[in-house]
Amino acid sequence: MRQVGHRSTNGNGLSDQGALARTAAVLRGTAALVPRGLFRFRFHDEADQWMDEMFRRTHARQSRTTSPDSAGR
Repeated sequence: MRQVGHRSTNGNGLSDQGALARTAAVLRGTAALVPRGLFRFRFHDEADQWMDEMFRRTHARQSRTTSPDSAGR
């Protein structure tokens, strides 16, 4: 048998992915972009539209810098 390459196990892999996910959650301000749970869709397009809507809602909720009750400028 011939060995073509090797994998390094010096900290690369799942630990780095976890650190990246934690950093993204801190920058995002919330751990979840979409609601958790099992969602069933009849078509991929329907699922894509739903996911886009969830991303938009999360972005709108996170991008508010002033309260809706404050006076406009």
